[in-house]
Amino acid sequence: MKLIGLVIGGLLAMTAAAQETFSVTGTQIPAELVKVNYGKLPKTIQAYDLNICNQGAEKQSVTSSQIYQALVQANSHLQPIGRQIIMGEILQNQQRSVATVLAVVLNSAVGVLSVLGAARTAVPTNVLAGAAVGSAVGQQLLGSLKPVLTADQVQRYENQVLEPALVLDSGSCVERTVFALAAPGAAITIQSLTFHVR
Repeated sequence: MKLIGLVIGGLLAMTAAAQETFSVTGTQIPAELVKVNYGKLPKTIQAYDLNICNQGAEKQSVTSSQIYQALVQANSHLQPIGRQIIMGEILQNQQRSVATVLAVVLNSAVGVLSVLGAARTAVPTNVLAGAAVGSAVGQQLLGSLKPVLTADQVQRYENQVLEPALVLDSGSCVERTVFALAAPGAAITIQSLTFHVR
């Protein structure tokens, strides 16, 4: 009977060890650094640098959904957000920038000035033509000065944000960024994280 108990205990210990193949630790990224690296995000979204380590004896893979599930189990105050959703949010927020609004105004001004130029108005045609050309040139300058996302920001995003799957050699670690939304009603800010996957 003792032998059966030892065998079952050994199997349970091996199963538990296999289930915690990856260890994950993380720290919150300051909001100012998030803005520099990825552009403006809503204040309710927090970013974390996660250090993901394969503690297993062989090469293993882990998916982002496994990491997200383990994160929620370890800390129910956080709701992880996938990389595509965050990219969409970054692009949408940058569409509301001053440069974008100014470009829309200049584009509209070109249209209005064209209509006024075609209509019979008391405004001299030279003034209308000069204003139309100035608006068009201003729009072109704004477009070339401020792209939606700089190539550097896109490259940084692709290199640093957690991808759908990771394959790590035994004992190796990678650092990836994960975005999370604080659960509704949670009044705390989580500065550090520690949890296991599998």
